[in-house]
Amino acid sequence: MPSGEHATARRAVTAMLRAGAAWIHRNEEERAWRELSRMHGVLLACLPIGTGPATPSEMIDCLPKQLRDWIPLNWSDLPEDMGELIVLENDDELTDQAFEAGMSYLEALYRDDGRFEPGGTWLPAWVRQTAEQTERATFRQIRSGSQAEYEAARAMLTEVPCGTEQALIEEYSHRRAPRMDVYEALPKDRVFQGRDASWWWPCPQCAYPMVLRGGQLRCEYPSHQGRFGLLQDSGASGGRPPRVTGISTRSKTAAVRAEGVLCVNWPVWRYITCPGLVEVALMRWLEHQPGVRVERWENMDEWDIGVYLEDGWSGRVDVKDHKDPQTIIDRPPTGEIVVVPNHHRGQVNALQAGLDPLRTPDGHRYTVFTVSRFKTVMTKRLKGESV
Repeated sequence: MPSGEHATARRAVTAMLRAGAAWIHRNEEERAWRELSRMHGVLLACLPIGTGPATPSEMIDCLPKQLRDWIPLNWSDLPEDMGELIVLENDDELTDQAFEAGMSYLEALYRDDGRFEPGGTWLPAWVRQTAEQTERATFRQIRSGSQAEYEAARAMLTEVPCGTEQALIEEYSHRRAPRMDVYEALPKDRVFQGRDASWWWPCPQCAYPMVLRGGQLRCEYPSHQGRFGLLQDSGASGGRPPRVTGISTRSKTAAVRAEGVLCVNWPVWRYITCPGLVEVALMRWLEHQPGVRVERWENMDEWDIGVYLEDGWSGRVDVKDHKDPQTIIDRPPTGEIVVVPNHHRGQVNALQAGLDPLRTPDGHRYTVFTVSRFKTVMTKRLKGESV
Protein backbone atom coordinates (compact mmCIF):
# COMPACT_ATOMS: atom_id res chain seq x y z
CA MET A 1 0.00 0.00 0.00
CA PRO A 2 1.27 3.51 -0.73
CA SER A 3 2.51 5.47 2.24
CA GLY A 4 2.47 9.17 3.02
CA GLU A 5 -0.06 11.88 3.70
CA HIS A 6 -2.23 11.13 0.68
CA ALA A 7 -2.58 7.45 1.54
CA THR A 8 -3.34 8.28 5.18
CA ALA A 9 -5.99 10.79 4.11
CA ARG A 10 -7.55 8.30 1.69
CA ARG A 11 -7.80 5.70 4.45
CA ALA A 12 -9.43 8.27 6.71
CA VAL A 13 -11.87 9.28 3.97
CA THR A 14 -12.67 5.62 3.28
CA ALA A 15 -13.36 5.00 6.96
CA MET A 16 -15.70 8.00 7.14
CA LEU A 17 -17.57 7.01 3.99
CA ARG A 18 -18.11 3.53 5.37
CA ALA A 19 -19.14 5.00 8.72
CA GLY A 20 -21.68 7.22 6.96
CA ALA A 21 -23.06 4.30 4.98
CA ALA A 22 -23.32 2.23 8.17
CA TRP A 23 -25.07 5.04 10.01
CA ILE A 24 -27.87 5.39 7.47
CA HIS A 25 -28.44 1.61 7.61
CA ARG A 26 -28.35 1.37 11.41
CA ASN A 27 -32.09 0.78 11.88
CA GLU A 28 -32.38 -2.23 9.58
CA GLU A 29 -28.89 -3.69 9.92
CA GLU A 30 -27.58 -4.60 13.38
CA ARG A 31 -24.05 -5.09 11.99
CA ALA A 32 -23.95 -1.36 11.27
CA TRP A 33 -23.00 -0.60 14.87
CA ARG A 34 -20.01 -2.92 14.71
CA GLU A 35 -18.95 -1.28 11.44
CA LEU A 36 -19.18 2.16 13.04
CA SER A 37 -16.90 1.05 15.88
CA ARG A 38 -14.42 -0.52 13.48
CA MET A 39 -14.28 2.59 11.29
CA HIS A 40 -13.72 4.72 14.39
CA GLY A 41 -10.69 2.53 15.08
CA VAL A 42 -9.47 2.89 11.48
CA LEU A 43 -9.76 6.67 11.71
CA LEU A 44 -7.83 6.87 15.01
CA ALA A 45 -5.08 4.67 13.52
CA CYS A 46 -4.60 7.36 10.84
CA LEU A 47 -4.13 10.16 13.38
CA PRO A 48 -1.59 11.17 16.02
CA ILE A 49 -2.23 9.60 19.42
CA GLY A 50 -4.74 11.55 21.48
CA THR A 51 -6.34 13.36 18.52
CA GLY A 52 -9.61 12.86 16.69
CA PRO A 53 -13.06 12.02 18.09
CA ALA A 54 -12.80 10.09 21.34
CA THR A 55 -15.79 7.81 20.73
CA PRO A 56 -17.81 6.49 17.77
CA SER A 57 -20.68 8.75 18.86
CA GLU A 58 -18.47 11.83 18.65
CA MET A 59 -17.31 10.67 15.22
CA ILE A 60 -20.91 10.37 14.00
CA ASP A 61 -21.70 13.86 15.29
CA CYS A 62 -18.85 15.19 13.14
CA LEU A 63 -19.91 13.57 9.85
CA PRO A 64 -22.10 16.58 8.85
CA LYS A 65 -18.98 18.82 9.07
CA GLN A 66 -16.13 19.32 6.61
CA LEU A 67 -13.37 16.79 7.28
CA ARG A 68 -10.75 19.53 7.58
CA ASP A 69 -12.66 20.97 10.55
CA TRP A 70 -12.33 17.92 12.77
CA ILE A 71 -9.75 15.47 11.39
CA PRO A 72 -6.22 16.72 12.18
CA LEU A 73 -4.34 16.13 8.93
CA ASN A 74 -2.17 18.46 6.88
CA TRP A 75 -5.02 19.43 4.57
CA SER A 76 -3.01 22.18 2.87
CA ASP A 77 -0.99 19.50 1.07
CA LEU A 78 -4.06 17.49 0.02
CA PRO A 79 -6.73 18.01 -2.68
CA GLU A 80 -9.06 20.80 -1.63
CA ASP A 81 -12.24 18.84 -2.24
CA MET A 82 -10.99 16.07 0.04
CA GLY A 83 -10.75 18.44 3.00
CA GLU A 84 -14.11 20.02 2.17
CA LEU A 85 -15.89 16.67 2.11
CA ILE A 86 -19.09 16.45 4.16
CA VAL A 87 -20.35 12.87 4.54
CA LEU A 88 -23.86 13.27 5.99
CA GLU A 89 -26.68 15.75 5.65
CA ASN A 90 -30.10 15.82 7.32
CA ASP A 91 -28.76 13.13 9.69
CA ASP A 92 -29.81 10.20 7.48
CA GLU A 93 -28.65 11.07 3.97
CA LEU A 94 -25.29 10.78 2.30
CA THR A 95 -24.24 13.90 0.42
CA ASP A 96 -23.57 13.98 -3.30
CA GLN A 97 -19.98 14.82 -2.29
CA ALA A 98 -19.81 11.49 -0.46
CA PHE A 99 -20.74 9.52 -3.56
CA GLU A 100 -18.17 11.38 -5.66
CA ALA A 101 -15.50 10.91 -2.99
CA GLY A 102 -16.30 7.21 -2.89
CA MET A 103 -15.47 7.05 -6.57
CA SER A 104 -12.33 9.17 -6.32
CA TYR A 105 -10.60 8.51 -3.02
CA LEU A 106 -11.70 5.08 -1.85
CA GLU A 107 -8.74 3.15 -0.47
CA ALA A 108 -8.48 -0.56 0.25
CA LEU A 109 -8.53 -1.40 3.95
CA TYR A 110 -6.61 -4.43 5.17
CA ARG A 111 -6.92 -6.86 8.04
CA ASP A 112 -4.06 -7.72 10.37
CA ASP A 113 -3.18 -10.73 8.18
CA GLY A 114 -2.70 -8.47 5.16
CA ARG A 115 -5.88 -9.55 3.37
CA PHE A 116 -8.52 -7.15 2.06
CA GLU A 117 -11.10 -6.02 4.61
CA PRO A 118 -14.09 -5.61 2.29
CA GLY A 119 -16.67 -4.84 4.99
CA GLY A 120 -20.03 -6.54 5.22
CA THR A 121 -21.76 -7.38 1.97
CA TRP A 122 -24.70 -5.34 3.27
CA LEU A 123 -22.68 -2.18 2.69
CA PRO A 124 -23.28 -0.57 -0.74
CA ALA A 125 -20.73 -1.54 -3.38
CA TRP A 126 -19.54 2.03 -3.94
CA VAL A 127 -18.15 2.23 -0.43
CA ARG A 128 -16.58 -1.20 -0.08
CA GLN A 129 -15.29 -2.10 -3.53
CA THR A 130 -12.04 -0.51 -4.71
CA ALA A 131 -10.57 -0.47 -8.19
CA GLU A 132 -7.95 -3.03 -7.20
CA GLN A 133 -10.51 -5.45 -5.78
CA THR A 134 -12.82 -5.03 -8.76
CA GLU A 135 -10.04 -5.59 -11.28
CA ARG A 136 -8.78 -8.68 -9.48
CA ALA A 137 -12.22 -10.25 -9.32
CA THR A 138 -13.19 -9.40 -12.90
CA PHE A 139 -9.88 -10.00 -14.65
CA ARG A 140 -9.57 -13.38 -12.95
CA GLN A 141 -12.57 -14.44 -15.06
CA ILE A 142 -11.10 -13.37 -18.39
CA ARG A 143 -7.34 -13.87 -18.08
CA SER A 144 -7.52 -17.64 -18.32
CA GLY A 145 -8.09 -17.54 -22.08
CA SER A 146 -6.19 -16.07 -25.00
CA GLN A 147 -5.12 -12.47 -25.56
CA ALA A 148 -7.85 -12.14 -28.21
CA GLU A 149 -10.51 -13.30 -25.76
CA TYR A 150 -9.19 -10.90 -23.16
CA GLU A 151 -9.40 -7.98 -25.59
CA ALA A 152 -12.92 -8.97 -26.60
CA ALA A 153 -14.04 -9.14 -22.98
CA ARG A 154 -12.50 -5.76 -22.08
CA ALA A 155 -14.09 -4.12 -25.10
CA MET A 156 -17.48 -5.59 -24.25
CA LEU A 157 -17.32 -4.30 -20.67
CA THR A 158 -16.68 -0.82 -22.06
CA GLU A 159 -19.03 -0.81 -25.04
CA VAL A 160 -21.93 -2.94 -23.74
CA PRO A 161 -22.69 -1.93 -20.14
CA CYS A 162 -26.40 -2.83 -20.50
CA GLY A 163 -28.67 -5.13 -22.45
CA THR A 164 -31.32 -7.80 -22.29
CA GLU A 165 -30.13 -11.33 -21.63
CA GLN A 166 -30.64 -12.25 -25.29
CA ALA A 167 -28.78 -9.17 -26.49
CA LEU A 168 -25.85 -9.94 -24.20
CA ILE A 169 -25.71 -13.54 -25.41
CA GLU A 170 -25.56 -12.27 -28.99
CA GLU A 171 -22.76 -9.84 -28.04
CA TYR A 172 -20.76 -12.63 -26.42
CA SER A 173 -21.13 -14.74 -29.55
CA HIS A 174 -20.41 -11.94 -32.02
CA ARG A 175 -17.34 -10.72 -30.11
CA ARG A 176 -16.14 -14.24 -29.18
CA ALA A 177 -15.75 -13.01 -25.62
CA PRO A 178 -15.69 -15.28 -22.57
CA ARG A 179 -18.77 -15.21 -20.34
CA MET A 180 -18.41 -12.85 -17.38
CA ASP A 181 -20.35 -12.94 -14.13
CA VAL A 182 -20.74 -9.17 -13.92
CA TYR A 183 -24.22 -8.40 -15.31
CA GLU A 184 -27.13 -8.02 -12.90
CA ALA A 185 -30.66 -6.60 -12.73
CA LEU A 186 -31.00 -2.81 -12.94
CA PRO A 187 -30.73 -1.19 -9.49
CA LYS A 188 -34.04 0.19 -8.21
CA ASP A 189 -32.71 3.73 -7.92
CA ARG A 190 -32.14 3.76 -11.70
CA VAL A 191 -35.63 2.67 -12.75
CA PHE A 192 -38.87 4.64 -12.99
CA GLN A 193 -41.81 2.40 -12.20
CA GLY A 194 -44.87 3.59 -14.09
CA ARG A 195 -48.38 2.26 -13.91
CA ASP A 196 -48.02 0.12 -17.03
CA ALA A 197 -44.27 -0.13 -17.61
CA SER A 198 -40.89 0.64 -16.09
CA TRP A 199 -38.17 2.73 -17.72
CA TRP A 200 -34.50 3.67 -17.47
CA TRP A 201 -32.37 6.33 -19.13
CA PRO A 202 -28.79 5.79 -20.40
CA CYS A 203 -26.06 8.34 -19.73
CA PRO A 204 -25.19 10.07 -23.03
CA GLN A 205 -21.49 9.31 -22.49
CA CYS A 206 -21.25 5.84 -20.93
CA ALA A 207 -24.74 4.40 -21.72
CA TYR A 208 -25.08 3.20 -18.11
CA PRO A 209 -28.45 3.73 -16.35
CA MET A 210 -28.57 7.15 -14.71
CA VAL A 211 -29.64 7.51 -11.09
CA LEU A 212 -33.15 8.83 -10.49
CA ARG A 213 -33.28 10.91 -7.33
CA GLY A 214 -35.64 13.73 -6.37
CA GLY A 215 -37.02 14.15 -9.87
CA GLN A 216 -33.51 14.40 -11.33
CA LEU A 217 -31.64 12.03 -13.63
CA ARG A 218 -27.86 12.11 -13.44
CA CYS A 219 -24.81 10.01 -14.18
CA GLU A 220 -22.73 9.44 -11.06
CA TYR A 221 -19.42 9.50 -12.89
CA PRO A 222 -18.01 12.95 -12.02
CA SER A 223 -16.77 13.93 -15.49
CA HIS A 224 -19.94 12.88 -17.30
CA GLN A 225 -22.37 15.70 -17.95
CA GLY A 226 -25.59 13.69 -17.91
CA ARG A 227 -27.99 15.88 -15.87
CA PHE A 228 -31.70 15.95 -16.67
CA GLY A 229 -35.02 16.70 -15.03
CA LEU A 230 -37.84 14.17 -15.04
CA LEU A 231 -41.53 15.19 -15.18
CA GLN A 232 -42.76 12.10 -13.40
CA ASP A 233 -46.49 12.84 -13.71
CA SER A 234 -46.18 13.00 -17.50
CA GLY A 235 -45.80 9.22 -17.78
CA ALA A 236 -48.45 8.14 -15.31
CA SER A 237 -50.60 6.27 -17.81
CA GLY A 238 -50.80 4.92 -21.32
CA GLY A 239 -47.52 3.01 -21.14
CA ARG A 240 -45.52 6.12 -21.97
CA PRO A 241 -42.30 7.15 -20.22
CA PRO A 242 -42.13 10.46 -18.32
CA ARG A 243 -40.85 13.46 -20.23
CA VAL A 244 -37.24 14.50 -19.72
CA THR A 245 -36.11 18.12 -19.50
CA GLY A 246 -32.64 19.51 -20.10
CA ILE A 247 -32.21 17.81 -23.48
CA SER A 248 -29.85 19.66 -25.82
CA THR A 249 -28.09 18.99 -29.09
CA ARG A 250 -24.94 18.09 -27.14
CA SER A 251 -26.55 16.06 -24.36
CA LYS A 252 -29.59 13.89 -24.86
CA THR A 253 -31.08 10.67 -23.59
CA ALA A 254 -34.19 8.61 -24.32
CA ALA A 255 -36.23 6.26 -22.17
CA VAL A 256 -35.70 2.51 -22.55
CA ARG A 257 -38.03 -0.16 -21.20
CA ALA A 258 -36.50 -1.74 -18.11
CA GLU A 259 -38.13 -5.16 -18.23
CA GLY A 260 -35.49 -7.87 -18.65
CA VAL A 261 -32.56 -5.47 -18.89
CA LEU A 262 -29.26 -6.22 -17.14
CA CYS A 263 -26.28 -3.95 -16.51
CA VAL A 264 -22.73 -4.47 -15.32
CA ASN A 265 -22.46 -4.16 -11.58
CA TRP A 266 -21.54 -0.78 -10.10
CA PRO A 267 -17.84 -1.46 -9.39
CA VAL A 268 -17.23 -2.79 -12.89
CA TRP A 269 -18.95 0.26 -14.39
CA ARG A 270 -16.99 2.66 -12.17
CA TYR A 271 -13.53 1.09 -12.42
CA ILE A 272 -13.54 -0.67 -15.81
CA THR A 273 -16.32 0.65 -18.06
CA CYS A 274 -15.85 4.40 -17.54
CA PRO A 275 -12.04 4.50 -17.68
CA GLY A 276 -12.23 2.16 -20.66
CA LEU A 277 -14.16 4.76 -22.67
CA VAL A 278 -11.08 6.98 -22.95
CA GLU A 279 -8.84 3.97 -23.67
CA VAL A 280 -11.04 2.60 -26.46
CA ALA A 281 -11.55 6.02 -28.06
CA LEU A 282 -7.78 6.54 -28.19
CA MET A 283 -7.23 3.03 -29.54
CA ARG A 284 -9.70 3.67 -32.35
CA TRP A 285 -8.05 6.97 -33.24
CA LEU A 286 -4.61 5.32 -33.40
CA GLU A 287 -5.94 2.43 -35.46
CA HIS A 288 -7.15 4.90 -38.08
CA GLN A 289 -3.71 6.47 -38.51
CA PRO A 290 -1.75 5.08 -41.50
CA GLY A 291 1.44 3.30 -40.52
CA VAL A 292 0.37 2.57 -36.92
CA ARG A 293 -0.05 -0.88 -35.41
CA VAL A 294 -2.00 -0.97 -32.15
CA GLU A 295 -2.00 -3.74 -29.57
CA ARG A 296 -4.97 -3.38 -27.24
CA TRP A 297 -4.39 -4.14 -23.54
CA GLU A 298 -1.11 -5.75 -24.51
CA ASN A 299 0.19 -8.76 -22.57
CA MET A 300 -3.14 -9.17 -20.78
CA ASP A 301 -3.24 -5.48 -19.85
CA GLU A 302 0.34 -5.12 -18.65
CA TRP A 303 -0.19 -1.69 -20.25
CA ASP A 304 -3.25 -0.29 -21.97
CA ILE A 305 -2.01 0.33 -25.53
CA GLY A 306 1.04 -0.82 -27.38
CA VAL A 307 1.83 1.57 -30.27
CA TYR A 308 4.18 0.48 -33.07
CA LEU A 309 5.22 2.61 -36.07
CA GLU A 310 6.71 1.48 -39.36
CA ASP A 311 9.96 3.38 -38.66
CA GLY A 312 10.61 1.17 -35.63
CA TRP A 313 9.42 3.58 -32.92
CA SER A 314 7.24 2.03 -30.23
CA GLY A 315 5.57 3.24 -27.10
CA ARG A 316 3.61 1.75 -24.23
CA VAL A 317 0.64 3.86 -23.23
CA ASP A 318 -1.27 3.79 -19.96
CA VAL A 319 -4.44 5.88 -19.82
CA LYS A 320 -5.24 7.21 -16.34
CA ASP A 321 -8.52 8.85 -15.31
CA HIS A 322 -8.09 9.74 -11.62
CA LYS A 323 -9.34 12.74 -9.74
CA ASP A 324 -6.25 12.78 -7.52
CA PRO A 325 -2.98 12.47 -9.49
CA GLN A 326 -1.18 11.30 -6.36
CA THR A 327 -2.96 7.95 -6.69
CA ILE A 328 -1.15 7.46 -10.02
CA ILE A 329 2.20 8.46 -8.53
CA ASP A 330 1.68 6.08 -5.61
CA ARG A 331 1.04 3.21 -8.04
CA PRO A 332 3.22 4.03 -11.07
CA PRO A 333 2.02 2.53 -14.36
CA THR A 334 4.03 0.04 -16.40
CA GLY A 335 3.83 2.05 -19.60
CA GLU A 336 6.23 4.96 -19.96
CA ILE A 337 3.64 7.18 -21.74
CA VAL A 338 0.91 8.33 -19.36
CA VAL A 339 -2.17 9.88 -20.95
CA VAL A 340 -4.91 11.66 -19.01
CA PRO A 341 -8.31 12.78 -20.32
CA ASN A 342 -8.52 16.38 -21.50
CA HIS A 343 -10.70 17.34 -18.54
CA HIS A 344 -7.73 16.48 -16.30
CA ARG A 345 -5.31 18.76 -18.18
CA GLY A 346 -4.62 20.58 -14.91
CA GLN A 347 -2.96 17.41 -13.57
CA VAL A 348 -0.23 17.16 -16.20
CA ASN A 349 2.44 19.28 -14.52
CA ALA A 350 1.94 17.82 -11.05
CA LEU A 351 1.82 14.30 -12.43
CA GLN A 352 4.97 14.81 -14.50
CA ALA A 353 6.79 16.24 -11.49
CA GLY A 354 5.70 13.33 -9.30
CA LEU A 355 6.74 10.71 -11.86
CA ASP A 356 10.06 12.35 -12.86
CA PRO A 357 12.05 10.70 -10.03
CA LEU A 358 10.55 7.30 -10.88
CA ARG A 359 11.15 4.80 -13.67
CA THR A 360 9.12 2.03 -15.26
CA PRO A 361 9.99 -1.53 -14.21
CA ASP A 362 12.43 -1.73 -17.14
CA GLY A 363 14.01 1.66 -16.52
CA HIS A 364 12.17 4.08 -18.83
CA ARG A 365 11.35 7.66 -17.89
CA TYR A 366 7.71 8.71 -17.80
CA THR A 367 6.16 11.31 -20.09
CA VAL A 368 2.68 12.70 -19.37
CA PHE A 369 0.22 14.00 -21.99
CA THR A 370 -3.42 14.89 -22.30
CA VAL A 371 -5.29 12.92 -24.96
CA SER A 372 -5.24 15.91 -27.31
CA ARG A 373 -1.54 16.59 -26.80
CA PHE A 374 -0.66 12.92 -27.34
CA LYS A 375 -2.60 12.91 -30.61
CA THR A 376 -0.75 16.04 -31.73
CA VAL A 377 2.63 14.49 -30.91
CA MET A 378 1.75 11.27 -32.72
CA THR A 379 0.50 13.19 -35.77
CA LYS A 380 3.79 15.10 -35.98
CA ARG A 381 5.81 11.92 -35.55
CA LEU A 382 3.87 10.22 -38.34
CA LYS A 383 4.59 13.21 -40.61
CA GLY A 384 8.28 13.02 -39.81
CA GLU A 385 8.25 16.32 -37.94
CA SER A 386 10.31 16.87 -34.79
CA VAL A 387 8.44 16.47 -31.51
